[in-house]
Amino acid sequence: MKTQSPTNIAQNAARRNLAQLNRMRWIAVAGQLLAIWGTVVLLDVSTLPWGQMLPVVGFLIFLNLFSAWRLRRGHPITDLTVTAELLMDVASLTILLYLSGGASNPFVSLFILQVILAIVLLPQGHAALILLATIAAHFWLTGNGVPLPLPHLWHGAGPSFLDLHLQGMFLSFLLAASLLTWFVTRITANLRDRDAQIQALRQQMLEEDHLVRLGLLSSGAAHELGTPLTTLAVTLDDWQTLGAPQGDELDDKIAVMQRELSRCRQIVSEMLLSSGQERLDEAQAMRARAFLEAAIEGLALPVRISFDMRCDPVIMADPMLEQAVRQLVDNAAEAGSRNIRISLSPGGTEQLALVIEDDGPGFPDAILADPGQPFQSDKDGAGRGLGLFLTGNVMRRLNGEMRLANLRHGAQVTLLLPTLETAA
Repeated sequence: MKTQSPTNIAQNAARRNLAQLNRMRWIAVAGQLLAIWGTVVLLDVSTLPWGQMLPVVGFLIFLNLFSAWRLRRGHPITDLTVTAELLMDVASLTILLYLSGGASNPFVSLFILQVILAIVLLPQGHAALILLATIAAHFWLTGNGVPLPLPHLWHGAGPSFLDLHLQGMFLSFLLAASLLTWFVTRITANLRDRDAQIQALRQQMLEEDHLVRLGLLSSGAAHELGTPLTTLAVTLDDWQTLGAPQGDELDDKIAVMQRELSRCRQIVSEMLLSSGQERLDEAQAMRARAFLEAAIEGLALPVRISFDMRCDPVIMADPMLEQAVRQLVDNAAEAGSRNIRISLSPGGTEQLALVIEDDGPGFPDAILADPGQPFQSDKDGAGRGLGLFLTGNVMRRLNGEMRLANLRHGAQVTLLLPTLETAA
């Protein structure tokens, strides 16, 4: 199953909520037309300005059709879209109530329906806007509205005005309660579905984070294993070609090989131990300079590493970031660099620029064009080219960024890291 991003999940939830709002608006339109017809025909209220009310109902029909068209065309739907449509619903209801008695109309209580919908569908600020709009509309209707005289009062027959008002209040309650029950039930289902998708996305991110960690550890271990395994291979080739030495020389060679084997076992053990550790459990705040020195410490490379540390802010020292730095230095050495320069400088607002420069051949054009693709490398061998891909993934998870560039003589990798305090 393809997992969506948080933005897509939020937009899909907004689309489903808007679709439910459209369905409820169709019910409201049908109810408004029925109320106009019942007032004119059944109650014989010929003074009802139905000719002015029908265009308002027509506007709501147009709004619903336009909204359904946007949903079918796949246009982005946001909380602002839902807020705007609810405001138009409030305005339409205000006009209809104004033309049918103002605040004395028992259906004025339908304003509460708009408020509840806003609370369920929208963020706090947008819901507050709908609340203020309904309060202002209700207050304005208290002193304004086209009077709606009932003929039953003129002839002294039929139900009294109070009876009709109570019946209208009951119908208003029945309509609002039914619509709210129907609407909120479906919205709750939408929210549960959205929460399930977000949980699935979080689980996928945790799994991908673990896979990236394993990839970095494996790639780093492969680099570190290269030196001792090369020593063992060269020694065994010499023995095969020239024969095994004798006496003290043999003992020295065997001692060297045993040290290299111990180093191999240590590298594999460290990788297995690190693979079982959770990233956030191991992350800790520390000075960038101390983190960098710890990351470089222990690298046995035939290169000269110089430092230019113009700032020393506090960063979140993540084991994956440490492995990524070691990976980049290893890559530079393997590419033929003899000098590597590492610098720390401000990279922007609350950012640190960790720059690694070398005097090697530089990056191929394919990598510079799209550094996010795996298995892009000018080195022979299966599985090459994962280092930059994994480093880019690590930076995205740390809310940072990786940038690649070629210098006049060499390559440059810039890691933009978020800082926890202003650089010192």
